[in-house]
Amino acid sequence: MPLSESDLERITLQVMQRHPLLSSSPGIKFASAQRSVRSTDIASIVYFPHADSGGIKTAFQVRCLRQAPEELWKCDDVELRRYLQLDSQKFEVRVTGDLRTEEALALIQATRSTVQANATDGQAAPETAIQIHLDRSGYLVSWGSPEGYQELTVRARLRAGGNPTRPEDWQTRMFEQEE
Repeated sequence: MPLSESDLERITLQVMQRHPLLSSSPGIKFASAQRSVRSTDIASIVYFPHADSGGIKTAFQVRCLRQAPEELWKCDDVELRRYLQLDSQKFEVRVTGDLRTEEALALIQATRSTVQANATDGQAAPETAIQIHLDRSGYLVSWGSPEGYQELTVRARLRAGGNPTRPEDWQTRMFEQEE
């Protein structure tokens, strides 16, 4: 379902009212929308980064809902999305959730071994961390091609009393769609 320019402007103004830093962004990087079976419209928008500090870019992303096409969008789900550049890959890792950089790096290292251990049929394991995002009981780390195409996902949860900056303190396993 396409988003009109009017929809995008209204959503952006709504987000900017609560998060004035959005005005530092050059605009919308990605936008999509869909209509559910119950006539609820869901819009997802990612803005270009509004800040770059120490090589980590920060952008807003938002998820908005409306019950019918004539209603206004309600955008309560605004998150920060960071782009972390690793020396080992060209694709920047997209990070959402409340993770510090050193925690994200430990999480990537912890899940890398799970990805490598699950390579099958003689195929090389994906070597590019694509995205880290918060999940109900921890984090999901997506891995894929150097161009950023997701191939598989690993679920990670911090062990009780664990230090999130230590890779060995993360429990990891392959994510299955049925979960």
